[in-house]
Amino acid sequence: MTVLFICRGNLCRSPMAMALFNHLVCQYKLPGVSAGSAGYYDWSLFPREAHPFARRAVEALCGTDLLVKHRAVLWIDDAVSSSDLVVVAEQWMRDDFPAGKTLTMRQLAGRDGDVEDPYGGDYDAFVACAREILQLIESGWPLLVGSKDLSPRIFGNNGPSYSIVPLESMRPSTGRESGEDLVAGP
Repeated sequence: MTVLFICRGNLCRSPMAMALFNHLVCQYKLPGVSAGSAGYYDWSLFPREAHPFARRAVEALCGTDLLVKHRAVLWIDDAVSSSDLVVVAEQWMRDDFPAGKTLTMRQLAGRDGDVEDPYGGDYDAFVACAREILQLIESGWPLLVGSKDLSPRIFGNNGPSYSIVPLESMRPSTGRESGEDLVAGP
C-alpha cells in the first residue's frame, strides 16, 4: 500500500503527514506500506527543505527529525498513478486527482474541511497542525494501511505516551537553543 500526501508547497502539511505515517508504519513493522509527499509548486530551481517548524513539530511528536533529508517536490502523474491512495490537505485539490482513490486529510476521520496551512504561523501553529494530522492518520489508519482488520486507535484511549512541553514553561537556556528539548517522557 502506497499513500501519497499532497499539500500546496510540500513544505509543511504533506511532509509532516508522510513522516508521521511512515514513523508509525515502522513502529508497527508493516511491510509493503509506505508514504510519499508532493506539492503544487516546482521548487527545482530553488530546492526547498521542509519548513524548520515542521521539522521541529515532527521531532517533538516522534523523538527525532524525520524530515532532515526532505526536499520539496512537485506532484507528477507517475507518482499519483503508482500510489494506491492520494490524501490531499485541501478540498479543492481533490479535483486534480482520480476520484476513486483521493481523499482529504479530514475525510480520513469522516469530516469535511481543510487542514489549515501553518505556513507563516509560529511554532505552536505547526505543532497543532502536526497533532491534528496525527489524529487524522490515527482515525484513517485501516484505510491508509489497506486493511480493515487493524485497529484505528493506535495509542489507546489515553492518547500518545508523550507530551509537548509548552515553550514558555521551559527553563532558561543551558547552552542549547531554546526549544530543542520538546518531548517529555511518560
